[in-house]
Amino acid sequence: MTEYVFLNNALTDSDQAAVSIHDAGLLHGIGLFETMRSYGGRVFRLDDHLDRLFHSAAALNIPVTQQKLEIENGIGELLGANQLTDARLRLTLTRGNIKNASPENPTPS
Repeated sequence: MTEYVFLNNALTDSDQAAVSIHDAGLLHGIGLFETMRSYGGRVFRLDDHLDRLFHSAAALNIPVTQQKLEIENGIGELLGANQLTDARLRLTLTRGNIKNASPENPTPS
């Protein structure tokens, strides 16, 4: 059975998922993560996890390009694609590809 991950706003076959060698998380450790647990297809205290994620991202000056509802929907889509109801999930957020970042354009592409 194919295992899926949610990478850059899309379900991706885990064997095809890749992170750029220019990713700030890989190069400089600029990132954060939330580990969550789902029971019966619902993530326990999801709002608390997402509040913490957004707060931490702001403190680290990491832009979050998705709204909370988009992340919630992505988690639901991921659980469904992997046919999971009870699972451990890790949501990782990094500063992104810094190869093209500059003082004029600090947000990576």
